[in-house]
Amino acid sequence: MKKFVDESWLVLAMGVVFAALLAATHTGLNDRIKANEVEALNQAIEEVVPGVETKEQIEIEETGAGDETAVYKCLDADGNLVGWAVQAAGPGFIDKITLVAGLSREGDRLTGIKPIKHTETPGLGNKIDVKDELNFYPLQYAGRSTAAPFELFKERVRDAKDTNRIEAITGATYSSQYVMEIVNDVITRIRPQLAEHR
Repeated sequence: MKKFVDESWLVLAMGVVFAALLAATHTGLNDRIKANEVEALNQAIEEVVPGVETKEQIEIEETGAGDETAVYKCLDADGNLVGWAVQAAGPGFIDKITLVAGLSREGDRLTGIKPIKHTETPGLGNKIDVKDELNFYPLQYAGRSTAAPFELFKERVRDAKDTNRIEAITGATYSSQYVMEIVNDVITRIRPQLAEHR
């Protein structure tokens, strides 16, 4: 016991040193982290709103449990409205999911979705932002009507382009559900406010 007490100062000293190193690293990299987040947001907006050249953030009325919602009016090179981008966040299976949803000029169709920040399970839930021939989950949203909320189905959804049915990622139903809930929240809360900003 005496040996433990005599050497406990070493554990405390190491804890203080590592805490100071972590704090210094975070402070030193904070600007780079913010710049990377802005770049990811800009790339996502370009991906989900075709033809966007510039964007303007607009003020919206917060009406609900939305968290970190930002709405961008997307313009082409001539300053004409081409659509809307909404950055929104909500709970995920492990932690918060932040995504960008693109809406058409009238807000009546989704032009795409792009998750930009999440910690979903590698190999399963992280497929919410993978687009390839084996995983088409995020591609299902593009071109869909916003007239009705989306519904998630575990079985294969065929010819669903004109419906509100979304096929879940196999083995990642919860992650699929959480993304869909964020998108439905954007449609319910934000879409009605877009007309006054055209």
